[in-house]
Amino acid sequence: MKKFVGLMYHSLGDYQGNTYNIDINNFKDQIFWLKEEGYIVEGFRGFINRKGTNKWPERYALLSFDDGYKSFLKAADILNGIGFTGTFFVTKDWCRNRRNFLSDLEIKELGSTQEIGSHTLSHPNLTLIPQKSIHYELFESKKWIEDIIQRRTQSFSAPGGFINSKVINIAHEVGYKLIGNSKEWWNRLDYVLSSNVLNRVAIRRSYSLTTFKNIINININFFLKRRIRAYLLYFPKSILSDKQIRKINKLSSF
Repeated sequence: MKKFVGLMYHSLGDYQGNTYNIDINNFKDQIFWLKEEGYIVEGFRGFINRKGTNKWPERYALLSFDDGYKSFLKAADILNGIGFTGTFFVTKDWCRNRRNFLSDLEIKELGSTQEIGSHTLSHPNLTLIPQKSIHYELFESKKWIEDIIQRRTQSFSAPGGFINSKVINIAHEVGYKLIGNSKEWWNRLDYVLSSNVLNRVAIRRSYSLTTFKNIINININFFLKRRIRAYLLYFPKSILSDKQIRKINKLSSF
């Protein structure tokens, strides 16, 4: 295996108007197809553990969920039923203060069968805040999770995909061994092993099973379209506030 795809989900059936909210039946179709095709599907912890063995399956995909929705529990039930694992990244402030987000007790329950990773305390754009604040967001969210699940967590997902060398270096200093971004491109195994940074494709509500198969099979046309979209959105985002950026993300669903 020289190339593989990282999959990034958010919620299952929580918010009907959200492009990242996936119909649960569509999620099942995608996951069951991977099983039928003989893919090994696991989370960040599985990848970290494989680094020590150098045993890489021919058909392989990494699976993760961002933010901390209650529907993570539904996803975990489906994954547990077919022997797949994933990493579920949680944001402390959102879990503590928002409806339809996991409680500490539910995070502990989820962590008994799946991996829990950090998505920071407050979901900031880490590239725009001071170094001390980055360290606080990453260290304290890690400590919060470990206090709940009573085991180490070594995985981190950058909110909004905003990441740079400063964020990466601090994440490594804090103790994270694998970092997820939101760059919609496939992964080269040698690059991930050397950088400890993983590209992830955001799965959207509008994606058909055919589109999902194109992602897994690394269809160049799909990925080139996503890269063009990312470039078109990058320049206006670089001069806007976080609030304006979230508005653009909400409106853009092509």
